[in-house]
Amino acid sequence: MKCRLVDVFARQRFHGNGLTIFYDFESLDEQEMLVLTQEMRQFESIFLRGSPGNWSARIFTMEEELDFAGHPLLGLAYHLHQAHGSLTEPGKWQVAVNGREVTLSSGWEGDGVFRASMSQGEPTHLKTLSSEESSAFYEALNLSPDSCSSYPAEVITTGLPYLILPVDGHLDAIEFMSPDLSPQLARHEAKFVYVLDTRTFEGRTWDNAGKVEDIATGSAAGPAAVYLFRHGLMTKNPITISQGRFCGRPSQIEVLLQFEGREISDVQVAGNVVDVADIRFGS
Repeated sequence: MKCRLVDVFARQRFHGNGLTIFYDFESLDEQEMLVLTQEMRQFESIFLRGSPGNWSARIFTMEEELDFAGHPLLGLAYHLHQAHGSLTEPGKWQVAVNGREVTLSSGWEGDGVFRASMSQGEPTHLKTLSSEESSAFYEALNLSPDSCSSYPAEVITTGLPYLILPVDGHLDAIEFMSPDLSPQLARHEAKFVYVLDTRTFEGRTWDNAGKVEDIATGSAAGPAAVYLFRHGLMTKNPITISQGRFCGRPSQIEVLLQFEGREISDVQVAGNVVDVADIRFGS
C-alpha cells in the first residue's frame, strides 16, 4: 500500500496543513481507514479509488468520516496532477465524495509553485443565531462580551455546515470550557465552529472537544467568505483567509465568489500545495 504526504495552503514543506493521500491499496474498510488516519496523526486523510474519469474518495479525521472537506481535496488535486497531468498544461478532475461530484483544477505556476482550486458550488445559509444563542458559544470558548463582534453568528455550508462565530480580535483568548460542543452545534444544524476575526479575516477551528486545532480549513474558508460578503465586509474578490498561526504553521486560503446576478453561484477555494514524501506500507 502506498500513500503520499503533502502540505496544503503552503509554498514550502512543513508549512500549511499536512495531508496523507492513500492511493494504492487493494481494499480497506471504514475501520481500517480510520486506523490509518490515526496512525498518520494528520487532522484528515483522504483515500482515493478508481481510474481516470471515474475517481472517488473518502475523507477521515481521527474520529470519523466526513461528508466533505477542503484541504484533502486540494491535496488530492496535486496527486492527480502529478500522476496523470501535464507539466505545462492545467488539469481538471472530477471526484465523487459521498455521492457528490467535486470539480478540482490544478497546475504549475512560475517559480515551481503548484496551485490547486476546487469548486464548492452554491452556498446555503442555514440559520442566523439569536444573541442569546450566540452567547452560549462565546461562553463555551471563554470569550468575554468585549470579544464579540456586532455581527450575528450564522450557520453556512458549502458541503460541511460551520457555525461562523464572529469576533473583534481576541483570537488568542480562546479556551474550550465545554468538553464537547457537538450537541450544542447540532441544535443549530452545524458540524463545527469557525471563529472568524471580521477585521483581519483570520480564523480558528478545532475538533469539537477542543483537543486538536486545524491548521487550514478549506471547507470553512468558503462559508467564512460568504459570511463576510453577506455583511458587506468584503472589499475585494477574491479574498484571503488566514489560519494556522496558533499552530505555528501560518496558512493562506484564497476564496473567490462567483455570481449570477446578485446571488452567489459558486464558491472557489484555492491554495498552494507542496510535496513532502512518498511512503510504502509493509504487508
